[in-house]
Amino acid sequence: MKPARFAYARPSTVAEATEILQAQGPGAKLISGGQSLVPLMNFRLALPEVLVDVARLEEISGIEDTEGGRLSIGANVTHYQIETWGRQDVLGRLMAHVAGYIGHLPIRHRGTIGGSLAHADPAAEWPLLAVLLDAEILAQGPEGSRSLPASDFFETLFTTKLSPEEVLTGVGFEHLPGHARTGFVEFARRAGDFALVSTAFAAEVTDNVVSEPRIALGGVAEVPVRCPIAEQTLSGAEPTVSVIRDVGEAAAAEFEPIADIHGSSGYRRDLVRALVSRMLAKEFGVDLVGG
Repeated sequence: MKPARFAYARPSTVAEATEILQAQGPGAKLISGGQSLVPLMNFRLALPEVLVDVARLEEISGIEDTEGGRLSIGANVTHYQIETWGRQDVLGRLMAHVAGYIGHLPIRHRGTIGGSLAHADPAAEWPLLAVLLDAEILAQGPEGSRSLPASDFFETLFTTKLSPEEVLTGVGFEHLPGHARTGFVEFARRAGDFALVSTAFAAEVTDNVVSEPRIALGGVAEVPVRCPIAEQTLSGAEPTVSVIRDVGEAAAAEFEPIADIHGSSGYRRDLVRALVSRMLAKEFGVDLVGG
């Protein structure tokens, strides 16, 4: 299949891109890496009249520490850049680990973190991590710039709070303390496929006692979700076999997972139980089988 005819614009600044989006209306569509949009266009599931190419905008292509103590990642930063970043703090290692699960190597070379967040696939890795870590999504439109919390950014399947005239310019993460522990696992039919279920966690651990745990799930609802009951179960506890199993059970019971041709709601619930338990057991060195 080939895409339908479209016009093409390559702005030199984000401000120019927002002007084009405003002038062209709903028929305009942003493109950067194109790893989600181009397949949709080839199948004629997306029919943009104008493609606005922001791939070469340097102003949204960097990674830096901000004065506010946050890590700011430009929307054009590719999955592969994050995967091979080499930063050895807790957040850097987690993000590199997560990036390695995204698609295949050619996809990671071209696909961008901003594109993934704007596309808002509930099974994608970056939306899950953004919700887990309370990230701030940065956007710029004709009226200026604004920041949206990840917990409020994703509205439903493939739908976000971005307006048609806005450009997602980046994402900000708070740094994790040096004694924090993190984990991420996902289950897919084949390597490189979107996950049926994914889960991630972060927590502070002092004297083997867990505090401020965060647990999030992807692929079970129309947006990534946090697991407050599972988090409460883990908070203030030592990660023993029984506690980890209880956390897995709590996470599995919190939601009625979606069902589709890839798996029933019950199957996904079983995956949540297993993946959350295995993720925590691996991070804390607990033997669920022998225990």
